[in-house]
Amino acid sequence: MVPSVDNLKIIRAGSTMRDPEVWIHELDGLKIRDLEQSLGVLNLATVTLVETDGQHILIDTSWEGTESTTPVPAGQNRLIKELEYFRVRPEDIDEIFITHWHGDHWENIYLFPQARVYYAGCSQSFVRKKLGLISAENEILKLKEGQDWHRGMEIISTDGHSDHDHSIVIHYKKKVFVAAGDAIVSKMYYHTETFFPNNRVVSFQEHLKVSFRKIVAKADFIIPGHDGPFVNYKRQQTGTNS
Repeated sequence: MVPSVDNLKIIRAGSTMRDPEVWIHELDGLKIRDLEQSLGVLNLATVTLVETDGQHILIDTSWEGTESTTPVPAGQNRLIKELEYFRVRPEDIDEIFITHWHGDHWENIYLFPQARVYYAGCSQSFVRKKLGLISAENEILKLKEGQDWHRGMEIISTDGHSDHDHSIVIHYKKKVFVAAGDAIVSKMYYHTETFFPNNRVVSFQEHLKVSFRKIVAKADFIIPGHDGPFVNYKRQQTGTNS
């Protein structure tokens, strides 16, 4: 039996109004973005907290929905309040894993200057350049698929949305959760088996499909990049075992 992590919490269930319906019905993406801003919904990434091996680990840190990399003052940052709800202080966070280096998934790193930042599939110089945009000087460490990291956690490559996406498989309460990043953006993208139409979606369609199938084959529950967790009913339909 695979050992379990000690605790798993969804600190921020991500959000987006740019689900597949936007593209299928050819709605104006910029107008949808403006509507997100006016409603205060924004395009916020999911933030997951794992406790294992005596460590508090965040999977992605999200951002606060600004187009600028200038950090929102900590006292005004919603992620601080979301952590407080679970009685977690920024200084309690020991490690951070970033699924991929699109700004909406990592720009809150500055809140955790003491945390070690883990990454996969890209270079150290690439990560340092990103962190430099928010004047962050965290210790950084590289991981790769299959590498031992922590009890109850597994790293898998799920590229396609970017050239370096990785997801985290988490064993908790005899179930398998996969923090998918934007390999699976939301439940609607999962339901329709479509992919966020960034500048890679046409050329890397097969990569996206392989990553999607890899996640579906493993997960009992999927934690998507911009939505709350949900049951992986496609695995149950196909009878796939992890």
